[in-house]
Amino acid sequence: MLTFSKLEKKGNLGNQLFHLASTIGIAREKGHTYSFPEWRYEEFFDFNFPKTPENAEFKYIKEKQFHVYDWDLKQDSNYDLEGWLQSEQYFDIPYTREVVFKFKDDFIDPLLKKNSFLFDRKTILISVRRGDFIHHPFYFQLSYRFYFTAILEYFPDWEDRNLIFISDDIAYCKYHFGHFDNAYFLEGFSPMEQLAIGSRCDDYIISNSTFSWWVAWLGEKEDTRIVRPLSKFRGKKSTLSNEKDFFPDRWIIHDHGRKNIPSRYSKLYIKANTYLFGKFIYNKLRGMKYRIIRLPNKLGWSS
Repeated sequence: MLTFSKLEKKGNLGNQLFHLASTIGIAREKGHTYSFPEWRYEEFFDFNFPKTPENAEFKYIKEKQFHVYDWDLKQDSNYDLEGWLQSEQYFDIPYTREVVFKFKDDFIDPLLKKNSFLFDRKTILISVRRGDFIHHPFYFQLSYRFYFTAILEYFPDWEDRNLIFISDDIAYCKYHFGHFDNAYFLEGFSPMEQLAIGSRCDDYIISNSTFSWWVAWLGEKEDTRIVRPLSKFRGKKSTLSNEKDFFPDRWIIHDHGRKNIPSRYSKLYIKANTYLFGKFIYNKLRGMKYRIIRLPNKLGWSS
């Protein structure tokens, strides 16, 4: 039997999906059964995730390297896997998509019905990761230009699509992409709701996070275009962790550092910068007004 005892102790939802899918995939390949501790998100899926018996004893085995390799597991032993396990090569793709991570109808159907306006035409899901990735020495940094140039380069019909943004920093997305008339920002949605809605989109522009990876992977169809960053890691982390198996080879690599805004979109670029400048002035004035209200006894205020 295989398990992953640190399921909710080693990263958030994106990491957890990798741990589940890879543990199940490795177990099926090696002829083992599998089980897991309680998982807070299992109520959203049809799949029955077997529970680890209380008296079961496991041998702890740690991932040797970040990229895929053949785990040496004996048939007559129980193993507790430890690592990141971040590659689709570890699991059965159709089984994982269609069986393991199939959303319950009573969860996804009302959610899609309530938000059906998002799907009144073809969609591009844009997943923006901020949070602890910002200025982190381990993670490849993405500016708003990555998403902006990817929209323009790979989706010439973007004006006839709905651009759906999900993020852990929706305010950032609104600030940088609010000038798009066809943009929708999923604000106030839980991670699982974002995952479910995102998985029903047509095409994807994703960040280098595991959550972004899973939104696109679960939604991938035969004609889906998935645009991904040049890299997941940077610096020393990039040297120590070979990420060659993280992004599937079929996904499109977008190196925004080498991309310029096409001349035919100059008006849009000017509109975007005008919008950003307007937001900047608004926020500055709002902040000044706030300081005036907060400091009534002062003769002036600082900008």
